[in-house]
Amino acid sequence: MRLVESRVRGAGELVSAGEKAAAASLLGECLGLWRGVPLFGLPGPLAEVERVRLTELRTEVVEERAELLLTLGRHRAVVGELVEAVRAEPFRERLRGLLMLALYRSGRRADALAEFDAARRLFAEELGLDLSGELADLQMRILRSEPDLVLETGPAVEVPAQLPREVPGFVGRMGELEQLARWRVPEGQGNGALVISALDGVGGVGKTSLAVRFAREVAENYPDGQLYVNLRGFDPHRVPLSAEEAIGQLLWSLGATSRRYEMDAQVVLYRTLLADKRMLILLDNAVSVEQVRELLPGESRSLVLVTSRNRLTGLVVRDGARRLTLGALSEEEALDLLRVAVGRRRIDAEPVAAAALARLCGFLPLALRIAAEKVSSDPAAGLGDLVAALTAERNRLDVLAADDDEMSSVRGVFSWSYNSLETSAARAFRLLGAVPGQDVAVEAIAALIDQPVSETAVLLAALTEQNLLECHDGRYRFHDLVRVYATDLVDRDELAEERTAALRRFLIWYLHAIRRSHSLFVPNFPVFAAAVPDTRHDPVVFDTRESAYAWYKTEAPNILPLAQCAAELGEHNIAWQLAWYMYNYYYSTGLLNEWIELLNIGLESAELTHLPEPQARILTILGVAHSRIGQNKVAVRHLERGLSLAREIGNQDLQIALLANLASTLREMKRYDEGIRHAQEAVELAMVHGTEFRKASCLDSLCELYVESGRPEEALRCGAIGLRAAKASDTRLTEINILVNMAHARRDLGDVAIALHDYKVVLELCSVLDDRYHEALALLGIAELDRRASRLDSAREHAQRALDILVRLNGEESGVARAFLVTLDEVA
Repeated sequence: MRLVESRVRGAGELVSAGEKAAAASLLGECLGLWRGVPLFGLPGPLAEVERVRLTELRTEVVEERAELLLTLGRHRAVVGELVEAVRAEPFRERLRGLLMLALYRSGRRADALAEFDAARRLFAEELGLDLSGELADLQMRILRSEPDLVLETGPAVEVPAQLPREVPGFVGRMGELEQLARWRVPEGQGNGALVISALDGVGGVGKTSLAVRFAREVAENYPDGQLYVNLRGFDPHRVPLSAEEAIGQLLWSLGATSRRYEMDAQVVLYRTLLADKRMLILLDNAVSVEQVRELLPGESRSLVLVTSRNRLTGLVVRDGARRLTLGALSEEEALDLLRVAVGRRRIDAEPVAAAALARLCGFLPLALRIAAEKVSSDPAAGLGDLVAALTAERNRLDVLAADDDEMSSVRGVFSWSYNSLETSAARAFRLLGAVPGQDVAVEAIAALIDQPVSETAVLLAALTEQNLLECHDGRYRFHDLVRVYATDLVDRDELAEERTAALRRFLIWYLHAIRRSHSLFVPNFPVFAAAVPDTRHDPVVFDTRESAYAWYKTEAPNILPLAQCAAELGEHNIAWQLAWYMYNYYYSTGLLNEWIELLNIGLESAELTHLPEPQARILTILGVAHSRIGQNKVAVRHLERGLSLAREIGNQDLQIALLANLASTLREMKRYDEGIRHAQEAVELAMVHGTEFRKASCLDSLCELYVESGRPEEALRCGAIGLRAAKASDTRLTEINILVNMAHARRDLGDVAIALHDYKVVLELCSVLDDRYHEALALLGIAELDRRASRLDSAREHAQRALDILVRLNGEESGVARAFLVTLDEVA
């Protein structure tokens, strides 16, 4: 309320200074801050006193604003507001008088007199009183049609009202509208400052629609009118307006008929005419800062809205503009748009197809409106028919076209931005269309386009400025439909040889980057040859082990499509290694089905190398992955086949890994004796030929076998040796697994305090590494400790948390967690 009271005082100062229009506008904004009854629901006498005071203040603001608007000749604009106010305060005579005067000046003499009669009856029936002499006097003057009741005005001046019509069925964008409203009246600046808001975004995202919607919402606050100029920055058929042409249009709209040829003189005249006005100016489809800057008022109380596909950074830096970049609609907003355009019943009748249609349109308003028109034009067709047409990605932009209007075609909209690019930026845009994956860092793109990182960053900035590319946290990605457009271009305009060479550079860079990161967060892992050329492009730099793992996790969603791409190009040494190096990510996160899909690509490529070692390496991990989802027989086949290949080539390191994993899988199958024999063989080999990493891995397998087969003392002995090896090799994933198994062993020996301590250490390590799988195992271990101590509520809580994680990970241990919860219910 302090803000309201401050603005009321400010309005009084404006009236004293003769600025009645600005004062009325400021009071209107005060009224906009009210929401319902003040202090609604708050009990007590003090609250009631304050509630009465604030209600009285609001009514006074309504009255003051109405008087100002009547003085300014805006009687028609105030009638509706006064009707509402009189309905809320029927015994307030000043409000009645203002309403009667507004009605009379609006040519509604009979309504004004009827209002007086209604008030007289109300006062007599409810209060037994007559109306005041002032109201009765006003009635007599209206009856006589006294001339001084009509506001004296000078010569009629045409107020420009040039805003385009709103797009039918505008939906959503509430957050953006609220942000623009906040910027329109900057805190502490009142209504005396020029405000510039620049809206940018990819073509078809709805910049002009949003600007027009907002402009119409606030137009009444700019009594001197609204100016509109289409600067034609991206019109495929006409060149953009020059600043001189645009200011000529604006001057003509302001009534300046004399022609001044010098641009500087035109700017001076334009700013002079606007100096004492409060206007709304919409500069639509700007192509550059230079096109816009001379069109900005000087000292003014006006609002300027600028739309552009380019990010007009110069307006922000030099002219104080506030920039709002529009993204696509949310899914619900997109569905609302379809409901408005097609009909709620038809959209809601096919919710799955409607959601698919919105998604295939990339939630882009232009694409959604084109799709809606196609659906509406054929009432007999189902939404699924259009979805099927759009699902063929190559045809998507053809389907999303208006046959008779290039400017309403999604491809046409993108092409206008693309055609304005310089040659090198256009080439970068095309080649990015060939790239699989979600988002990419600048170093990888530098390898793709075969340019230094510094020059690549400049080109990417140009694409981002044009909103053809999005940048988030230093990584670059396409909007879905822009990606389709770029893919069309690279297929059409780039030679196949150049496209293949670019992708090969890109894939080689990725392979070396992932090898580099892996060597940092698994520092003692046995290194094998890459079997591909080195990259001559700048590698990504890792300052710490943590930064290497963070990059590895960030890039993980790209690796499956990259491996598919490498396999399709015949780059099989790249494909299988990309799959192999993702072990740590997928083992920890538990995206098991995706992992197996990736590993199957890797196995097929490994087999196409006709070399035993790549096949044995992939088979090792493929066995682990299948074991994780409970397909242990499949896992054993993969591991035994891998072990045969490793023995064939005499690779002892691989033999150790395969024996250890085979032992773990046999443990899952409860074949403990066989598992222990394989694990012991792995340990014997590792102690002679293996690295600390391998020693830790096979001792981990043996430790787990001893725990599950009821031999906790032996589990602790080999676990302690394995833990030292894991720490020596700095292999955290193995270290965590050993800690879990040693905690299980201590639990089974009755060392409850030490077991609980070890489980908590595991939870701390898991939080650092984002290892959800071992977090679930530790929670289950704590739940068992709780159960044995009859802490059933705590046991249930820990087991439920473990189950929630394991279900998300699709882990086979989810069955163990469910069975545990069932036993708790039986005990209870």
